[in-house]
Amino acid sequence: MQGKFTQNIFLLLIINFLIKPLYVVIDAEVQNLVGNETYGVYFALFNFCFMFQIILDMGLVTYNSMHLSQNRDRGSENFADILGTKLILILLFFITITMAGWLLGYPSSYFPTLIGLGIIMVLQSLLVYVRSNFSALGFFRTEVFMSALDKLLMIFIIGYMVYKLQQIDIPFFIAGQLSALSLALVIALIFLSRHMTLGISFSMNRSLALLKKSFPFALVFILMILYTRIDGVMLERILPDEGRSAGVYATGYRLLDAFNMIGYYFSILMVPMLSKQIGDKKDVYPLMKSAIGIMLTIATILTALSWFYAGDIMNLLYDNITVENISVFRILMLGFWFLSISYLFGSLMTAADDLKMLNYIMILAIAVNWGLNLTLIPTHGAYGAAIATAVTQGLVFIGQFTLGITRFNLSFSVSYISKTILFVALSVAVCHILSDMISIPWLLESIIAGLLLVTISFLLGIFRLKWTD
Repeated sequence: MQGKFTQNIFLLLIINFLIKPLYVVIDAEVQNLVGNETYGVYFALFNFCFMFQIILDMGLVTYNSMHLSQNRDRGSENFADILGTKLILILLFFITITMAGWLLGYPSSYFPTLIGLGIIMVLQSLLVYVRSNFSALGFFRTEVFMSALDKLLMIFIIGYMVYKLQQIDIPFFIAGQLSALSLALVIALIFLSRHMTLGISFSMNRSLALLKKSFPFALVFILMILYTRIDGVMLERILPDEGRSAGVYATGYRLLDAFNMIGYYFSILMVPMLSKQIGDKKDVYPLMKSAIGIMLTIATILTALSWFYAGDIMNLLYDNITVENISVFRILMLGFWFLSISYLFGSLMTAADDLKMLNYIMILAIAVNWGLNLTLIPTHGAYGAAIATAVTQGLVFIGQFTLGITRFNLSFSVSYISKTILFVALSVAVCHILSDMISIPWLLESIIAGLLLVTISFLLGIFRLKWTD
């Protein structure tokens, strides 16, 4: 299993590192063209819709990944039942976001954008569900290629608007995303039809039975969304600056969101793999240690580079960057380190269907995050929201790490922990020396630092690859 994981995670990361940065650049250029205030409102509405996205899924994707990986002969039956259930959830989702937007006092001019973003969420939810069937059935390579297809199509469609037509507004930006997601969904369905019979089934009894089984997974996601996406909404609602602070926050959060996909990619491979190992009563420690070593190396390098080259990175993507933009990005990327490792232990607890304590951690995170946001946003704006996010991610990491090693008796030697601390310290030192004491182009410095630190991690025994099972 370690070999299969290593092969597929590296293929997944390579493909997405080639494609996702291009989309981030295009997305940033859209913000440059429409302005911070306009994009800030879009960002706040996007986060608002995202908070209700769980209604579209209700834990069905995670349940499907676990159940189908252990019962691969029931793929067609599961697909029909889950798709029928999701169509009911789509109707509920649109009713909810419309009513919630009205209750929050959003002006009528917001609602076309709100509905457009809602359709984007629906297509994303359907695409993620279709893709989950590939990894659950063991077709990890197909899942790897499908994971970047929507963003690749967006690069061509939205990139044409931005760089060829050289004009874009939020409605056209939304239309470009809708076109790409629709095409990606059709392609994914065509590929999936080669492995199972596709259909749709409506049965209230079966839908209720499915939702009862999947709800514990949904609850984890609901709680996580309530502390990871509320910041953009609170910035727009608390501060009377017409979305400017939300726009500033979005410049840093866009990059955090892009880097955060690394942890998500690990989880979509690890949940079905760990679920099968746990079901077969096999030891999960070798797979977990391999994943931790790879993730720790990547997250530490990206965090260190983002801190010391924050100004260069932000100026590469945006116009009119200020100290506030750079400070927000730096603090958010500190939280990224904690979030990345949390994904691994969260995947382990999810695969084990051990969610009670995980939910307690999330509830604590919500209380801390909301309290910090209400305290810090009025006085520190976007920077305060970034601090709240980083502190919350740190607490979640401590909780999930403690829960994971206790539940599965995972032991990390004093030597391994010492080497990890040493690697983090060396990462800071190397990036500091290259950024402050050597005068060569910053992109070249970053590449040199990355290669050097990967080598150091390998020599310390943290970064280890096993290509065969």
